[in-house]
Amino acid sequence: MSLAEAVKLVRGGKRFLLTCHVMPDPDAVGSMLGLAHILRSLGKEVVIYNRDPIPDTVSFLPAADEVVSRLPPGVTYDATFITDTAARSLLPTQFPDRQVTGPVVIVDHHLAHDDFGDVIVRDVNACATGVVVMQLADALGVSTLPKDAAAPLYAAIVADTGGFRYPNTTADTLRQAASLLDLGVDPWNVAFHVFESWPMPRMRLLGCAIDVLETEHDGRIAIQCIPLSMIESVGATQQMIEGMVEYGRRLRGVEIAAMLWERAPRSDETGTGQLLTRVSLRSSGAADVSRVAVTLGGGGHRAAAGATVHLDMKTVRERIVRESARELGIVQ
Repeated sequence: MSLAEAVKLVRGGKRFLLTCHVMPDPDAVGSMLGLAHILRSLGKEVVIYNRDPIPDTVSFLPAADEVVSRLPPGVTYDATFITDTAARSLLPTQFPDRQVTGPVVIVDHHLAHDDFGDVIVRDVNACATGVVVMQLADALGVSTLPKDAAAPLYAAIVADTGGFRYPNTTADTLRQAASLLDLGVDPWNVAFHVFESWPMPRMRLLGCAIDVLETEHDGRIAIQCIPLSMIESVGATQQMIEGMVEYGRRLRGVEIAAMLWERAPRSDETGTGQLLTRVSLRSSGAADVSRVAVTLGGGGHRAAAGATVHLDMKTVRERIVRESARELGIVQ
C-alpha cells in the first residue's frame, strides 16, 4: 500500500475531492463519507461527489446529504480520493480530468483491479474499503476517529461482510467494528437502515425476483433475470434491486447465484441507446465469482462480484451460465 504517498498529499494539500464508483453501495459511500469527516477533522476542505443518488440504505449517515451530483465550476483540487473503485470503467464517463482532480488516490480492497490512479492505497485482505480508510486515518496520525466518521465506516464494514456472515469476517474485523461501537455507533440503527426498512415497491420487486428464480446444472447455479418492465411495473428503482441476489444463494445446493437486470443508459453513456444489463454474482463456497465477473468486464471479490454489460440480458445469461459452469469445473 502507498499509505506514505497518500499521507504526503493530505498533509501538503488544502482542498480535496472525494468520490466513489457509479451506482454506489454502502461500502463505497460509507468509506467516502468516513474519509470526508477524517479530512475535515484535520482542517481540510472537502467536496463529496457522485453522479448517482446515494442509496436510501445509507442516506441517514452524517454528510450523506452533502453529496453533490455536479461539481462546482472553476474549482480545482489538491488531490482526489476515490473509494471502493477498482476500475476506471466504474467512474462516470464525464469524470473531470487531472487539471481539476489533481493526483488521484485509489482507496480500495478489491483483488481484481486496473490501478488507474496515481497513488494506490489497497489492502486486499481488508473485509471492506472502510477498513482501509481506518488504516489511512491511523497513518495520518488520527488517534481517535471523529465521531461522525464512525457510523459511515461501520456501515461499510457491516454491509460488505453481510452482517458479519461472509467468509471475509475475521477476528480483526470484529475488533475493528468494536472500536467503532466504542465511538458511539448504534449497531441496530445501522443494520436497520442497511438491511431492513424496505419500501413497499422493493418488497413487491423481491416477490417478482423470487418468482423468476431458475436453476441450472442440477441446481448448482441459480439465476434471476429482471426486465426493466418488471422493475417499473411495481414502482421500484434500480437501487432497490441491491442484495436480492442473496435469495438465489440461499437455495440449498446453489454454489453460484446470479441476478441480471436491465437498466436504461444514462445521459453520459455512449452507445446505441439499447438497455444495459447489470449483473450481481454471489458464491456460496469455493467458487470465485470475481473470475466470472472479469469475463464480463467487471470485477469484485471471491464471494461477491458484478458487472455492467452492453449486451442484451438473454446473451448475458448464456455467458454467465457458461462461465459459472467453467468456474465450478462442470465444463472445461
